[in-house]
Amino acid sequence: MPITKGLRDRLEKFTAKTPPDVTGARYAASKAIAVGREWDFASPIGEVVELARNVLESDGVPAGQFAVYLAFVQKVRRALFSHRGATLGKIVSGLKSYFAQLGADPATLDKLSKLMVGG
Repeated sequence: MPITKGLRDRLEKFTAKTPPDVTGARYAASKAIAVGREWDFASPIGEVVELARNVLESDGVPAGQFAVYLAFVQKVRRALFSHRGATLGKIVSGLKSYFAQLGADPATLDKLSKLMVGG
């Protein structure tokens, strides 16, 4: 299994990077809010990685090749936050072409994009 950061890893890193004695008392007072926001921000990233990992394992993709597919789903996720409809479809289509040129299996890319975008 490839070494990728899950949601728990991201939250632990964020928490470890922000000790109150270093960042100050003002931050210590608002740390609970900041950790909650980090959780909200990191959750979609963690979900996408886990969903993609399940598809990749079921398709028999070797663990050493997961990085290309995970990069693809991260770029699609980023596009999902700001685009909809035909524009999103064109972006995803372009990303599929690009990652297919990098050696990713187009059928697996289709599964991943349908998982995230639908249709």
